Amino acid sequence: MHLQNIVAAASILYYLSSVHAWSPTDSYAPAQGSCNGNTNLVREANGLSSAETEWLAKRETNTKVALKKFLERATKDFADNSIVSEIFSSATPRAGYASCGGGYRGTFIDAGIAAAMDERTVGANEHGLGGLLQGMSYMTGLSGGTMFTSTLLFNNWTSVQNIVDQMNDGDNSIWDISVSPLALASSKDTTTQKMFGSILSAIKEKYDAGFDVTLADVYGLFTGYYLYPSLPDGGATALWSDIQEMDTFKNGEMPLIIELSSAEKTDETAVSLGSTGFEITPFEFGSWDPTVKAFTDMKYLGTEVSNGIPTNEDQCITGFDNASFLSGASSNIVNYIYYQGNAMYRSVVTTLRSKFLPSNSTVDRIDVNIIRPNPFKDTDFYEGSDNELIDMDGLYMVDGGFGGQNIPFTPLMRKERNLDVVFASDTTFNTADIWPTGSSLVNTYTRQFMAIGKTDAFPYVPDTETMVNLGINKNPTFFGCDSSNLTDLAYIPPLVVYLPNRAYSFNSNITTWTLTYTKEERLAMIQNGFEIATRNNFTDDPDFLGCVGCAVMRRKQEQLGLEWPSECEQCFQRYCWNGTIAQSKNSSSDSTPDTKNDVLPETVDVSSIVINQCTGDDCYNTIHTATSTTVTCHECEKSKAAPSALFTTTTVECEECQEGNAQATSTVECEECEEEVQNGKHKYTTVTSLSTTTEFCEFCEEAQATTTAGKYSNGSNDNENGSNGSNSHAIGSNTSNNIIKSSTSSPTILQVTTGVPTYSVMSVVLNENIGNSIELKGFATVVALMAAMIGIF
Repeated sequence: MHLQNIVAAASILYYLSSVHAWSPTDSYAPAQGSCNGNTNLVREANGLSSAETEWLAKRETNTKVALKKFLERATKDFADNSIVSEIFSSATPRAGYASCGGGYRGTFIDAGIAAAMDERTVGANEHGLGGLLQGMSYMTGLSGGTMFTSTLLFNNWTSVQNIVDQMNDGDNSIWDISVSPLALASSKDTTTQKMFGSILSAIKEKYDAGFDVTLADVYGLFTGYYLYPSLPDGGATALWSDIQEMDTFKNGEMPLIIELSSAEKTDETAVSLGSTGFEITPFEFGSWDPTVKAFTDMKYLGTEVSNGIPTNEDQCITGFDNASFLSGASSNIVNYIYYQGNAMYRSVVTTLRSKFLPSNSTVDRIDVNIIRPNPFKDTDFYEGSDNELIDMDGLYMVDGGFGGQNIPFTPLMRKERNLDVVFASDTTFNTADIWPTGSSLVNTYTRQFMAIGKTDAFPYVPDTETMVNLGINKNPTFFGCDSSNLTDLAYIPPLVVYLPNRAYSFNSNITTWTLTYTKEERLAMIQNGFEIATRNNFTDDPDFLGCVGCAVMRRKQEQLGLEWPSECEQCFQRYCWNGTIAQSKNSSSDSTPDTKNDVLPETVDVSSIVINQCTGDDCYNTIHTATSTTVTCHECEKSKAAPSALFTTTTVECEECQEGNAQATSTVECEECEEEVQNGKHKYTTVTSLSTTTEFCEFCEEAQATTTAGKYSNGSNDNENGSNGSNSHAIGSNTSNNIIKSSTSSPTILQVTTGVPTYSVMSVVLNENIGNSIELKGFATVVALMAAMIGIF
């Protein structure tokens, strides 16, 4: 066994030994047991639960020490930093971190930002914000951010540094997503077969216990193997309520993790900005929104109740709050894929249903995480006339970011939690070249003026066009710096430190639908996240550490009426949005913000990606895009799929049809390789095995992999150190937002090198002249995953 696996196993064994609760059936299936005297499982959302309040007091004894230490370091060069001791003699600032969604792009950038704040990270105290994470009371996640927060949570509050130290390809370490879904599906190794067999068994166990199962269950169980691979069956027996018994959590030595999901109503197939959001914590599941306005005890989720009272006296369900199931509900992509209006999506999902779900299942929805019985059935805490959610027999849960709030702000903005500052990553897919525009800020700000958000507050922010024009979407920015300007809101919200995704050492604009990263790519993304949080290891602004300290202290300084240091005044002039609006003449300042996120292409012809299943194992076809290939069976016949402008289709006859050694080489025309190449006929040479394909475009290869030096400007309005202008093998086009920046220092951070990474089979290098196809490669990967899984059994 590799050393890193031994270390991981030891960590998990310690986790298991410190947690006394576990699945009551030692499986994915819930079970009926005693309510332990709990006669009412639901409370009105009129304050924090007693459990959270008690835990928060324990946490604050730790954050007080950590934050004071951090602030003393951050302000050590101030002419007078006595404000730190003045604040802590009266109160302790309360901080949180919102981990943005965005698939694995979000996961790894969120991880890098958190690593920059973690004193356990190599270099974080010298070149980062080390200790700030130890001083945080809360951490939230949704979608890709949920995959990050869940990883830390269910690996015994491990560190990003520890994950990096153990990271490898092909050894089932945490976040080992190096193998393409297609290759995984065709693999016959014992580990892979055991994984899929375990998922099928888990689904059957839950179904046989009398509970709904859907493809969202399958999705959650599948991702569990990559997030917490050392847990039994990828977390199939781990529970959210278990965390209450984990020593690190009980002692207040880690933040409270809150993950967000959204609920669809009976006739809905998507959520919107006005949909009801739900919190998932170790203590409770529920919503502050007026459509529910209630929370239920997490331990007994799944119990049939009426107005919070179990219908079977002292008989409650336990084990429903599965780690993979609920974290999957916060990051569920199945719902989004199924309702794209494309028959191919529906065909693949329907086939998956036949492979994974019981044939006699009559479940009404196969694309959502179903929480049935509805824990809020017939409760009367809701406000207004909308009582549909509490009348439903079950709740239909989907990814918390699909309504437009891709940054999980709302739990951290609650008045009841009394936070002073919120650090927020933004890895949202807003532009054609996959950079944020600040839309999530605008959406959360807007929602507080809707009926659904009437009890929320969020600082004033500009429109997305202003954010782009002023460079806010690619530089740290503080919102809500002066609480006296926020008195028209429902209450004074925390100050927001906005940290948008941008390129420093690596082009981190990778599409959400990319599901395969090599170790080098993962490390490069994490390092770039570290640099986003630190303004390039403080080389862009050596005073940024002090400015972050000012942001942490601001609300307490205002409340206590303390003198504001001149250094903080200068920082706020530099980083606070001052109300400036910079729109074009034709734009409208009152336009409704776009709530769509990560939209897949609607007009791409995908008919050639998935073809009929083979009746035997003695044949295959190859379907080629510019840089990737889907391999599938088709009875050794030539494909009848017509090639399109985006696809070149090649069919290879299997002469011997032997899975282990069948290989073929074919050459197809390389059309429209690069504008720079005008003369001669260029060919793709394609070497194909059953599960992988390597392609080389002669004469065009160099042009495809190189970004023109100095072609794009950053548009930033601060003093930057310039760019190195060279980004060979960049993932994603970097056309309008970012360029990789040079660094004036090279600290050892996360033990990650800044060299150009290699690429996995399913990663696609996008040419600058095919920007319209940016989302295509991720889409092909998702469909490849589904198509591959169809042929597993």
